[in-house]
Amino acid sequence: MARGTEAAARQAWVGVAALILCATLWSLNGPLIKLLDREQVPGITIACYRSLLGGLVFLPFALPRRKTVGKVHPAWLIGGVLTFTLMTASFVIANTMTEAANAIILQYTSPIWVFLLAPVLLKERPGRSEGMVLVLALVGIGVIFAGNPSGNLPGLLVGLLAGFGYGTLTVVLRGLRAVSPVVVTASNAFGSGLLLVVPVAVWGSFMLTQYQWGLMLLLALVQFTLPYVLFSWALQRVEAHRAALILLLETVLNPILTYLLVGERPPVATLIGGPIILASVAGWLLLAWRRQARPPAPGA
Repeated sequence: MARGTEAAARQAWVGVAALILCATLWSLNGPLIKLLDREQVPGITIACYRSLLGGLVFLPFALPRRKTVGKVHPAWLIGGVLTFTLMTASFVIANTMTEAANAIILQYTSPIWVFLLAPVLLKERPGRSEGMVLVLALVGIGVIFAGNPSGNLPGLLVGLLAGFGYGTLTVVLRGLRAVSPVVVTASNAFGSGLLLVVPVAVWGSFMLTQYQWGLMLLLALVQFTLPYVLFSWALQRVEAHRAALILLLETVLNPILTYLLVGERPPVATLIGGPIILASVAGWLLLAWRRQARPPAPGA
C-alpha cells in the first residue's frame, strides 16, 4: 500500500514538472511572435502557419479516433474551430500591436466570458461567490486600460478579444467533452489554419525567408504542439484544477522571457493590474474546484 502511494506521489510530481515545462514552452509565444513581427511577418500570417503546421502534426493521431465526432452535434465542432481561430488570431495580432505582457494577461480574462456564457450555452450556473471573485478581474482590466498610453488602446482591445475567444472556446470545449481530445485539438488547429488562408491572401503574405521559416517552425512545433502533448500526458497524473493553477505560470514567464530575449519591458500599469487579474483567475479556479469536490446532498 505504501509502495503504491509512493508511486502515485512520484507520478504526480513528474506530472507537475511536465506542466511547468509546458507553461515555459507556451511562454515562448511572446518572444517568438515579437521576433517574427520585427521581420515584418504579418500577424495573420503567423496565426495561420502556427495553427496549420501544428494541426498537421496532430492529424495522424486524430484520424484513428475520428468516429468520436459522431457523439456531438456538428455545431459544436464548427464552434470549436471558430472560437479557436478567434482566440489564436486575436492573441497573435495583439502581440504585434502591444506589449506581450498585455496580450497574455488580457487573454486570461477568459473566466469572465465563461461566467457570462455558461448559463446560456451549457445551462450551468456559476455561484455568486465566483461572480464576486471575477469583479476583481474587471478591476485589473480597468487598471491596465487606464494606465497604458492611448496608443496602446487598439492592441489592448484585440487582447481583450483574445480573452473573449479563450472564454468562448472553454465553453465550447465543455460541449465537446465526448469527443477525443486529440481529435478536438487537430480539428481546431488544422481547421483554424485553413480558415485563416483567405485573410492571409487578403491582408498577409505566404512568402517567408529561411530565417522566418525557422522561427515559424519553432513557434508551431516547439511552442504550440509539444506543450499540448505534455499537457495531455500531465493531465493523466495531475488533477485538472491543479494543472490549471500551475499553467498560470505562463502569464509570469511570458513577459520575463520576452524581456530577456527581445528586451521588451512590461508597462507599469500591467505590473499592477496583471496580478489582480491573476488573483481573480486563481480564485475562480479554486471556487470551481471546491464546488466539484463538495459531496452531493442526501437524496440528490
